Amino acid sequence: MSPKAEPESGARTVVALLHPGAMGARIGAELVRAGHEVRWLDAGRSSATRRRADEAGLTSTGDVAALLNGTQVVVSVCPPQGALDVAGVVAGGGFSGTYVDANPVSAATLSEITATVQRAGATFVDGGIVGPPPRDGGLTHFYLAGDQSAASTVAGLFSGTDVTPMIVGTEVGAASAAKQAYALFNKGRIVLAALAADLAESHGVLDVLAAEGERAGADILAELPAVRDGLAEVGWRWGPEFEEIAASLVAAGADPALARACVHLLGRAAGSAEEVRRPSTQAQGEP
Repeated sequence: MSPKAEPESGARTVVALLHPGAMGARIGAELVRAGHEVRWLDAGRSSATRRRADEAGLTSTGDVAALLNGTQVVVSVCPPQGALDVAGVVAGGGFSGTYVDANPVSAATLSEITATVQRAGATFVDGGIVGPPPRDGGLTHFYLAGDQSAASTVAGLFSGTDVTPMIVGTEVGAASAAKQAYALFNKGRIVLAALAADLAESHGVLDVLAAEGERAGADILAELPAVRDGLAEVGWRWGPEFEEIAASLVAAGADPALARACVHLLGRAAGSAEEVRRPSTQAQGEP
């Protein structure tokens, strides 16, 4: 079992990210910028993932034992279909530090993840990232919830970076719910814009719809070609996210119909429902 080393306030902390996708690599880069060592697991990863990790200044490790030896905080940032697998890998390595799940998962999935890492002795922190990958002038919020001492420690890691940590409560699930609620609104409107484009195009008035992008709050309509192309690229990742959102809506006693419709539409945009449900081993690295 890896030793449980608690990060000290303001001290250099060893953080593990495992699989740095587009978001994870930038989160890691901000932690490196703050003076921390950020490790990732490079076994079996693509050249694109390695390039992102190198550009972010992350430290490569060849196996789970090397990744976790002396690591104090693990931050899991991956599409939701890979989140439980990542937790299993970390727990299997005997990690007993602070584990942050920053993925858009439902309460049921989060409960499984929590139980998995806590069995190995880790302290669990619920997380949710809202906004683009952090950069100068961007607005990236990192919601945190759960054990207040651990959440405060994680928040402190991002001091002086382009990530704004926000502790939103003591209840595990609060940060994930905040992330999902925003994703339902923000990503849902993008899916809706693509569907509106389908209707307009079928009647030869796509240009008329696009012209309405001059109205306040309708600017997305002026970017419909880019919206469609973008959904084709992210459908495999957003589809499972909306499945998790639908499960959260059911648990909250709300109607999941819209979220489930988004799953269907994203599957179509990606080419097939099977593409949306790409295996989690592909999802983790987001190559």
